[in-house]
Amino acid sequence: MSPEEIDEMNTSELLKQTAEENQTRKILEILNECQDLEEAKEKVRALLDK
Repeated sequence: MSPEEIDEMNTSELLKQTAEENQTRKILEILNECQDLEEAKEKVRALLDK
């Protein structure tokens, strides 16, 4: 594997990790805003349907 290919792989992994962290932050924000579990479930489902 060339250094360029390794850099591309590392960048891809970093982007994937960042996207996952951002999704987790969104879910945590939803949980903090909701009054109950059902409301939270609905909002998380809506997030997944986007």
